[in-house]
Amino acid sequence: MNDIELTNILFEAKDIFGKNIRTTKDYWNKIFLIKHKELKVSQSEVIKLLQNPDEVRKSVQDPFIYLFYKNLDKKYLVVVVKYLNNHGFVVTIYKTSKLKRKGEKIWPK
Repeated sequence: MNDIELTNILFEAKDIFGKNIRTTKDYWNKIFLIKHKELKVSQSEVIKLLQNPDEVRKSVQDPFIYLFYKNLDKKYLVVVVKYLNNHGFVVTIYKTSKLKRKGEKIWPK
């Protein structure tokens, strides 16, 4: 990682599995200003979810993608993380009304 990427990191936090998950300021803005304008979630809420999810499932399409779920009063907040080289990065964040039961359940076992 170069110096420009390091200065662009918004946060890096350990997930429930002890792996470092990060996102950049630019990517965070892309999620909330382009992909999911309706979403109102703080970075501290995302970090808490990564550290204490209700459930984690492995993606059906990509074994390196995990979906972290947290029940927030009738809706689920979902943080999608991709792991590469033992580190992870946030792919997207969204809310859904239903917990998808697809993919292998990783947490809790």
